[in-house]
Amino acid sequence: MPTEIQERESVVEELIDELVPEGLDWERLVVTYPIPALLVAAFVGFWLGRRHGPEIIGAVSGFAAAEVARNVEQLLGQEAG
Repeated sequence: MPTEIQERESVVEELIDELVPEGLDWERLVVTYPIPALLVAAFVGFWLGRRHGPEIIGAVSGFAAAEVARNVEQLLGQEAG
């Protein structure tokens, strides 16, 4: 399990690194200014939700359905073995 969490964290960090300008050390900024970073993240999340809500909900629900199917498949495989 820990490797799966680490993989997810690295994917998130890669995505943020792609979106943020190259010279900006966003991790240091978040550690140094946690409240403004949280406010900016909340504003961007709100803006994205208002602008692209249906697309985001569709993507998240598709991902969730795939994860549930994968977990059920694993459980059934463990019970059969």
